[in-house]
Amino acid sequence: MAVLAGLAATLAQAEPPRWTVPANARIEHLTAGIEDGSHSTDKEHCGYFKLSAEEALTYLRSATPIPEEEVHDRVEWAGCVVQGTLVSGKGKQRKEVTFVISATLAARLHDPVSGLRYLVCEGACAAKMNAIIEKYIRQEPK
Repeated sequence: MAVLAGLAATLAQAEPPRWTVPANARIEHLTAGIEDGSHSTDKEHCGYFKLSAEEALTYLRSATPIPEEEVHDRVEWAGCVVQGTLVSGKGKQRKEVTFVISATLAARLHDPVSGLRYLVCEGACAAKMNAIIEKYIRQEPK
C-alpha cells in the first residue's frame, strides 16, 4: 500500500500546473521588439516577430503550462518578444497577468497571485502560431 501511495504522490507532482484564459479576457499594452536585458542589439532582426492582440490571445489559449523544474530542459528563449498584459474582469474583479512570448514560442507569465509560470507551444499550437509568423515574414519589405 505504501508503494501505491508513493507512486500517486510522484504522479501528482508531475502533473502540469493549470492554466486557462477567461472567456472575457483581452490584451492591453501589447508591444513587440527586443526584450530588455537581451544580448541582441539588432532591432531589425526581430521585425518578423509580432502578434496582434487577437493572435497573442490565441497563443495564450493554445499554449501548455509546464512545471518550473522542466523549464531548463524544454524552453529555449530568444530576445525577440511580444509582451503585454492579459486582462479579465472589471472593477474589483479585474485581474491582470503580464506575459512575454518569445519568438521560440515559449512564454513567461507573471500573475500577482500565482507568481511566475511558463508556457510552451507545441503540436497544433506551434502549427497555428508558425502560420501566423509566416504571414508576417511574407509581409516584410525586401
